[in-house]
Amino acid sequence: MLSDEDLLQLQLAEKLYHQSELSLQNLPDKPLILEWQRQLEKIESEALRESISLRLEWQTLLAALRYRQEGRTGPENFHGFGRWTGLIRRNWHDPLFGLETALPFLSKLQPLLNKGQSGELERQLNGFLWKDLMFIERSFQFTLETVICFVLRWGLAEQHIKSDASLALESFKRMSEQLLGTPAITQHLESAFEELS
Repeated sequence: MLSDEDLLQLQLAEKLYHQSELSLQNLPDKPLILEWQRQLEKIESEALRESISLRLEWQTLLAALRYRQEGRTGPENFHGFGRWTGLIRRNWHDPLFGLETALPFLSKLQPLLNKGQSGELERQLNGFLWKDLMFIERSFQFTLETVICFVLRWGLAEQHIKSDASLALESFKRMSEQLLGTPAITQHLESAFEELS
């Protein structure tokens, strides 16, 4: 039901917000960051640009923490996205890059990273991002921003389900039961069994 132009905005927002594993393998990588900046300029809504930027900035922060933990690079070779990149470089050896006051949520994530609890770290960050998207969604009623935030939130939910095997199985069972309970499917199955008899 979206116009072609709106559909392109949705697809661009999804591509930037929900990065594929392949595109993130080299994060933070200067050409990738420059591409993000070019693509972000094509997002027409300022509120969506800010929300997507927030997501990319958090990816940059987590990448910096991981890179430093693994000893993969030094501050002079670190390229990141957004307003905190300069502080990250200048305060590379500070546990939270000097951002603990500006970003108190970061102090909750670092211990999870240090303990190797990447699943819990992702869950906490996605909860934070979910609230950000929900705020924007509620600030705009019946607009493209509403639709895009809704789609992006459910992308976060999908990631959560994929990372939790028991939740994924439960979701599959529930969807299977609903699908099997629809009259068209029931009729089709009964017809197929009659042919086999």
